[in-house]
Amino acid sequence: MNKKLIAISGGIAVVMLAGWWFLLWGPAGDAVTAAETRFTNANAQTVQLEVQRDRLIAIQEELPQLQSRLQTLSAAVPDQAAMSDFLLAASEAEVDSGLDFLTVSASPPSPTLTSGLSSVSVQLTGTGGYFQMLDFINRLQSMHRVMVIKNLTVVANQLTEEDAALGPPDLSVTISGDLFVATPEPTEGAA
Repeated sequence: MNKKLIAISGGIAVVMLAGWWFLLWGPAGDAVTAAETRFTNANAQTVQLEVQRDRLIAIQEELPQLQSRLQTLSAAVPDQAAMSDFLLAASEAEVDSGLDFLTVSASPPSPTLTSGLSSVSVQLTGTGGYFQMLDFINRLQSMHRVMVIKNLTVVANQLTEEDAALGPPDLSVTISGDLFVATPEPTEGAA
């Protein structure tokens, strides 16, 4: 009877051990493994979020400089033709440089090959001395508005004998170029 009792006790112990394994230890081990996986994923996500946070902080610190650059670019290439601003700046350059006469003609904006831009063809005509012309062109280049000069023609005016005694002849200059206008990209779904 002793052997039978030992065998039954051993069998019960094996059944209890198997039950403990399948009911308690196995699920707990799976839960621990799943928790470790979640922990590893959370650490990786934390590192990514810290990198993203650092980038956002750096961008936030650069924001005033970026806004300043955007304002400068918006003034150089406005979103409207703003010809009145250009005419005022050209007139001011004319007066400051000492030109005798200035005319400006412009075409309506037309699309360029670069998406997002339109160009306005502009022609400036004026008369004055060499140094006044040079000063006027320098003032055009220092304007806040971007202007690409495509053609520059300078012709000496005819001198009479009376004018020849006064000094070198006046020059007539014609400057042809383009001003640029930013055009917004069409949004999807817009007709």
